[in-house]
Amino acid sequence: MNQSGETVKKGRKMGQLYYFEVKKIICKRVNQIAMLLGLLLMIICNIAQIQGETFRDGDKELSGVSAILRQEEIENSLTSVLNEEFLTDFLQEYQLQMSDSPYEYDWELIEPQRNLFSCISKNYVEWNEYINLENLNEINTDSGIGFYDRRIKKIETLLNAEYSYGNFSEAEKEYWLAKAKAVDIPFLWGGTNAWDIIWTGIELLFYLFFVISICISPVFAGEYQNRTDALLLTSKHGKSKVISAKILAAFTFVFIYITICSSASIGISCALLGIDGWNLPVQLWDTIIPYQMTVFKACIINLSVIFLISFFLTAFSLLISTLSKSPMIVLALSILLVFGTIFLPSSKSIGLWNKILYLFPLNCVDLKHVLRTYNSYQFGSLIISYLEMIFIVYIALTIICLLYTGKGFKNHQVKN
Repeated sequence: MNQSGETVKKGRKMGQLYYFEVKKIICKRVNQIAMLLGLLLMIICNIAQIQGETFRDGDKELSGVSAILRQEEIENSLTSVLNEEFLTDFLQEYQLQMSDSPYEYDWELIEPQRNLFSCISKNYVEWNEYINLENLNEINTDSGIGFYDRRIKKIETLLNAEYSYGNFSEAEKEYWLAKAKAVDIPFLWGGTNAWDIIWTGIELLFYLFFVISICISPVFAGEYQNRTDALLLTSKHGKSKVISAKILAAFTFVFIYITICSSASIGISCALLGIDGWNLPVQLWDTIIPYQMTVFKACIINLSVIFLISFFLTAFSLLISTLSKSPMIVLALSILLVFGTIFLPSSKSIGLWNKILYLFPLNCVDLKHVLRTYNSYQFGSLIISYLEMIFIVYIALTIICLLYTGKGFKNHQVKN
């Protein structure tokens, strides 16, 4: 009974410390301003990208929600499945209309179904080339366009190309080719416009890394700056529950704040545009993507990556906060880690450096880029995809930072 009462008492004490630490984070004026600006930025950016969409429907120039929904309606009416017969007939009709035209392509013909035209055109350029609508007239349709054969050939070209920083191993080639061939064909078809907007809204959440850095940097460093560290370290719970409460409060704040901002951003898009097309394959974004995945699942994974990097940034900021007496130094190092690394150049000769560079935060945020990048990590016979390695590395780094965070504050020596 005494032991049970002691446990309840300790739990109540921990709860009080946790509540106090959360309150310290959210009640600071600077933090409140940063949080509000971050949330407003997400809402404004989301509304701005929706309003910025345009679409010509006959003689009418549509914009905003009406443009997105009308284009989706037209795309959905074309077909539900991209089989070879439909693709061949679709392209033959376009080529027939263009047969007497002096131009390489006709945007007025293309625009009403621009997503489908782009999907076809992109499949027939090389893996390292940009989309070229002029090639629509050059695709041979006499015996079918061989859309899915072309997809595999393009991937094989990518895997067998010569790279100055090192080529794919035979095991990696087999791994990626098997993964690409396992994707269900023919692809389902429909308008992905609403999910393009949702996707971009999720990507824009990386701006909140600024807010996280601002709010978390003083958690431990602020104690040093205010000279309250001596009191905490000599108190009954200074080297145990206080540290746990600070860490838990920081992660709770980040989780709730990112959840609120992502809900606002995604919620606006879903409310205005709906969720049609959630079950469409990611290959409609780029046919060489080797993952069996819907756009809905891809958006969930992208959001998970944002949370994962946010948690790592939180753990990193907490660790540096235990080592520095100035929150400004913590803030500067956190921002440098996330945003400064974007300026690091890739290597033309060192493949290992490029593999490391791929794992820096801003290179992981754009999941469309991650999904179509045939980057893998081989350890003997084990091959880990780029996407899998992102989760492994950031979970491991977060845990390591947290382990050293507690030790760093415990070992802090107060100088008179």
